[in-house]
Amino acid sequence: MVPSPPSPSARLLRAAAAEREELGRHRARLLTARDKLRDELAAVETSLHDLDERARLLDRLAAPAAEQPGNRARGAEDPVGRRAATRLRGPAIRRAAVETLLALPERPEALHYRDWYDALRGAGFEVEGKDPLAVFLTQISRSPVIRKGTQPGVYELDTAAAHRLRERLDRLHEDLRALSATPSPATDLAAVRSRRAQIHAEIGQVEKALVEAEELLGGAERSRLAAAG
Repeated sequence: MVPSPPSPSARLLRAAAAEREELGRHRARLLTARDKLRDELAAVETSLHDLDERARLLDRLAAPAAEQPGNRARGAEDPVGRRAATRLRGPAIRRAAVETLLALPERPEALHYRDWYDALRGAGFEVEGKDPLAVFLTQISRSPVIRKGTQPGVYELDTAAAHRLRERLDRLHEDLRALSATPSPATDLAAVRSRRAQIHAEIGQVEKALVEAEELLGGAERSRLAAAG
C-alpha cells in the first residue's frame, strides 16, 4: 500500500497565504501605477488638443488678413493656394473624425474607414504618424462612440454609447458596494483587495470614456438640431 503524501504543514500554509497576499498588494500597486501613467498620458493628449484648438483659432483670426490684396499668407498656403491642413494626433483625431462624419452633406452614420479618412483630409485635417491611415484607424477603433459596422472595414457612430457607459458605471459601483459588505471568515481578503483595485481602475476608464462620449454625442445632437432648424 502506497502511503498518502503528507498534508502541507501549518507553517507552509501560512507562508503561502502571506505570499499570495503580497502578490495581491503588488498587483494593486501596479494597477495604481498604470492608472497614474494613463492619467499623465491623458493630460498630455489634452494639452496637445488644446494647442491644436489654439492653432485653429489663430488660423481663423489670421484668415481675414491673409485674404487682403498684398497680404497673401506666405508659407500659410500650399503651392496650389489651399490653406495648410490642421495636424491631428491622439484624441483630437477621434473628435475631428466624428465632426467630419456629421458635417458630410449626406449625414451618414456609417462609413468605410478609408472613405472616412479621405473625408477627414478633405475637411482640412492631417493625421500625424508614419502611417497616417493606420493611426486614424487605430484612433477611431478606440473611440467610445464609434463601433464596427456589419460590413468589413465599415465603422459607425454609436449614438447609444453614453447610455451604455452609464449602465456599465452603475454595475461597477454595485460590484464595489458588494465587495464592501462584511466579509465571512472564509473570504480571501487578498483577492478582495485585488478585485477592488481592478474595479477602481475600470471605473476610471469608463468615466473617461463617458466624458468623451457625452462631449462628442452632445456635439452631434447640436449639429443635428442646427441642420434641422
